[in-house]
Amino acid sequence: MLPHTTGLRIILIILFILGIAGMILFFVAGEKITLAVSRGLYLFSTSWLIAFFYLFISVMIIDIFRLLNGAFHLIDKETMHATFRNNIATSATIFGLVALLLLLGNMRYHRKKREPIEIITHKIEKPVRIVGISDLHIGYTISAREVAKWVELINSEKPDMVIIAGDIIDNHLRVVMKDSVEAVLQQIDAPMGVYSCTGNHDLMFAMKEDAGFYKRSGITLLRDSSFSLDGITLIGRDDHTNRKRQPLHDIMKQTDRSSFTLLLDHQPLHLDETVKNEIDFQFSGHTHRGQVFPASLIADGLFELSHGYMQKGNTHFYVSSGIGIWGGKFRIGTRSEYLVLDLKPAK
Repeated sequence: MLPHTTGLRIILIILFILGIAGMILFFVAGEKITLAVSRGLYLFSTSWLIAFFYLFISVMIIDIFRLLNGAFHLIDKETMHATFRNNIATSATIFGLVALLLLLGNMRYHRKKREPIEIITHKIEKPVRIVGISDLHIGYTISAREVAKWVELINSEKPDMVIIAGDIIDNHLRVVMKDSVEAVLQQIDAPMGVYSCTGNHDLMFAMKEDAGFYKRSGITLLRDSSFSLDGITLIGRDDHTNRKRQPLHDIMKQTDRSSFTLLLDHQPLHLDETVKNEIDFQFSGHTHRGQVFPASLIADGLFELSHGYMQKGNTHFYVSSGIGIWGGKFRIGTRSEYLVLDLKPAK
């Protein structure tokens, strides 16, 4: 157990109850109560979830140390008892360290990392700069004001094209419409256009509630379809959660193979299928790389590529950990980022 006093036990119990209750209330009644209350519930409950995660890890570390001490007698019983029983200083230290970790994680979230990649190809005649983002999760925690900062960041790169690997929306569209997010996204300046595939959150909410959101935001949505211009063919797949989405090889039958093929697929699954279909570049997201350590280790185990760049055969892959985030705004051992892909013609 945590070093305990009656007061700290009560605080933990209250926080646990409030966190669970807030999460349940948000998902059950979030669309029926005021936006301000919904925002507060969502931010508190998702942030609490991460804080409790680290407090739980602290409990596990203490219990493991107690077991090791019982076996190897690392410190005497009196010191052990004084340190971990009814010691408010130890408890305060643990809570303080978790709070500091969350503060640093929040600061890290707000520092967006620029990831540059250069690919030289004989399939294009002039250089093209593409900015790639994924997992915006615009909604109750990420507002139009924050998205406006991202748009400034994107435009500062002077992209020819912008690609989005899904999950533009986090939850229901009510808060997105109220916040006039469409007007902000329209400010992305990319002469060759802005293109996106669907993510699992998009299919759960935006596509069911108002699919016109994308067009009004200046985004061309590619759902198991392709679009070609200036020697580049964009292929956008519907998210993997749509079990009826078309096989990639069927989509590729309608594709100009002599062009540079760029695949948008939200979840980085079945990478060998992409290689088999001779795609030049795949851009994905979804994983967030777990958002916080050690959840990142789980993401690394679940996906062949959970984050970063890889070349497999003649296909280049990049899996983004996302420019936005789900829930509480903390990046611990991971990062929020955007991709700058420079395509250059082979001499």
